[in-house]
Amino acid sequence: MQGDFFLTTWFLEAMKWVYSNVNSVFLTILICTLVLKIITLFSDVKTRKSSAKMALIQPELQRLQKKYANNPQKLQQAQTKFMKESGVSMWGSCLPMLITMPLFFCFLAAFRFWGYEETIRLLVDDNPVQLLESFKFLWINNIWQPDSGIAPVVMSAEQFFQIPNLERLLFLQDNPEVWQKLVDMGIAAVSGVNEAGETIYTFLNTEASHAAYTAAVQPLLDVYAGYTNGWFIMPLLAGATNFLSSWLLQRGQTQNAQTAGANKLMMWLFPIMSVWFCISYNAAFAIYWTISSICMIITNLILNKKYPRAVAPEEAENK
Repeated sequence: MQGDFFLTTWFLEAMKWVYSNVNSVFLTILICTLVLKIITLFSDVKTRKSSAKMALIQPELQRLQKKYANNPQKLQQAQTKFMKESGVSMWGSCLPMLITMPLFFCFLAAFRFWGYEETIRLLVDDNPVQLLESFKFLWINNIWQPDSGIAPVVMSAEQFFQIPNLERLLFLQDNPEVWQKLVDMGIAAVSGVNEAGETIYTFLNTEASHAAYTAAVQPLLDVYAGYTNGWFIMPLLAGATNFLSSWLLQRGQTQNAQTAGANKLMMWLFPIMSVWFCISYNAAFAIYWTISSICMIITNLILNKKYPRAVAPEEAENK
């Protein structure tokens, strides 16, 4: 929980604040995703403008490549100077990735931590069966577990006690009464007192604590006996929408020999990664990623129409 912990915490607290007002996980995800896309829309438009400008200067860039074919250093200097004079940034097309990737991992962590909090709530709630019913979304029995045909509806004891740094969740730091319930159940224990005189708790990872956890979730296991948490639909939908978004983005950008191969690889690689992440983590994140990709599809359709793609010289020659 280091590095981007502050940003992840901010995302988590912002989403929980929205949730407290709309009382729906889906609406919370939808609202937060739309707000984020509006914020990043400027970078998308700027990138598309940069791509359009890049298309206009391709003939001159190719002329420089032929002129300095045997002098890479001179070529680099000439290209940099010409692009600067033309008001084109070589990093323009990379800007969305530089923004999207950190946000992707921060949101992934935020949804993961939120899911951990809700799992702990299941352990200490007076009516866990009713609480779990509120976690249902369409075909998914528990939105805080993966939409998967092999994932259980409730996290197993082995999974729960393997969660790293679980004690550092803000939810637990702000709720000593929750800690006390976990201690009384035999799932946690008091490990000491800090310099401020505050009690320090820790989770036990023993056979007894595993048995205590299983006993606590047994009523839930009985209700969903024989059920898995989903059918892999949301991860596949996330991957498909992400692929369509990437395909539309590339259709709207000028391709050259240096970038076409890398772009094609990313067009396939990132959707595959999306499916893997969405199968590995809770369905709430998969819903966010699907909505985010749908927003990008709409954005790319609009930008493709507003900024038509120019054909790079080498593409024209190959036609």
